[in-house]
Amino acid sequence: MRVLIVDDSEVLVQCLRSSLAEVAGTEIVGQAASAAEGLRQIRKATPDVVILDICMPGGSGIEVLEGLRNDQFQPIVIVLSNHSEPQYRKKYLRSGARHFFDKSAEFHKVAEVLRSLGDASRSGTEEADQ
Repeated sequence: MRVLIVDDSEVLVQCLRSSLAEVAGTEIVGQAASAAEGLRQIRKATPDVVILDICMPGGSGIEVLEGLRNDQFQPIVIVLSNHSEPQYRKKYLRSGARHFFDKSAEFHKVAEVLRSLGDASRSGTEEADQ
């Protein structure tokens, strides 16, 4: 599973890289520190999954989701943010994010989701091979 990280915190990016290195079949294909750069990288790298922050220099995660809305390529988006208030969660999920997690309390759930997605894709492959 190809993953792209869009977050301006280098510390968080390194933590995600370490955490996701333990998820079988996961490859980090890039990272971006701003909304505009994130959108460019998503379109260039065509990842299966995007891990997206809300607040970044020069824009927000919602701008990334809106930018992807009309694209043919639609990755699975996991929002990982310090802004876990219900209004943010609702807005991002309505705008196309599949998951929304609080960085401080739910960080571990990102790896859980990727494991689950990997298991599902391997099951689908195995079923197709039978």
